[in-house]
Amino acid sequence: MCLVFVAFATWAVRTSDLHTPDAWKTVLLANIGTISAIHYFRRQVGQGRHGRSRSPSPSS
Repeated sequence: MCLVFVAFATWAVRTSDLHTPDAWKTVLLANIGTISAIHYFRRQVGQGRHGRSRSPSPSS
């Protein structure tokens, strides 16, 4: 999911005309979407790490 939002942001910036006065809106939305996706991904990874049952480590 994170990669989809990054790809969308890249596409949005590449296909827009960055010389228009409203270009900052496209860039801002792309950045917010990407940061939100990364935040979501990190939250999911954190929940997966803490949600697993811990198995005892074998003694050496």
